[in-house]
Amino acid sequence: MAAYFEQLNSISASQAYKATFAAQQQNLLSPQYVECPIEVCFSDQSQTQLAYFLRILKQASQQNRWIMFIGQESVVDKNLLQTAGVDLNKVLVLTNKKGKSDQQLLEQALQAGNCSAVIATGDIEAFENPAIREAAQSGQSYAFVINRDTKANITVH
Repeated sequence: MAAYFEQLNSISASQAYKATFAAQQQNLLSPQYVECPIEVCFSDQSQTQLAYFLRILKQASQQNRWIMFIGQESVVDKNLLQTAGVDLNKVLVLTNKKGKSDQQLLEQALQAGNCSAVIATGDIEAFENPAIREAAQSGQSYAFVINRDTKANITVH
């Protein structure tokens, strides 16, 4: 499975979840991280992406590391996170970007290894680069990119 993802520039939240679920089924002791950025599109047509994203965040919050949202535009509703079982005490929101791009901040947060997941917003193509892949691998972290074009269409039931 890992070799398959090495060939891709990015994947969807459902593909990432299925890869981590498969690793759990094989009783691998350490979490299996996907090195490429994971695109999350929220819309009425793709509610399953939201469900997979939240399941991965729940798994990530069980580690002794942070879940970081880069900027307010990337933050998912607090009640939604809590309902999904995400430990809110492990959630950080970076609001002071100090003139750095979201891509730079994502790379730095991944590289530091303090976060099990780092979430930014934007077009996935802007985050598909070797530096982010290497940072995700080095920090053993998930790199999520929320597609802001569809974020406004979230319908919570």
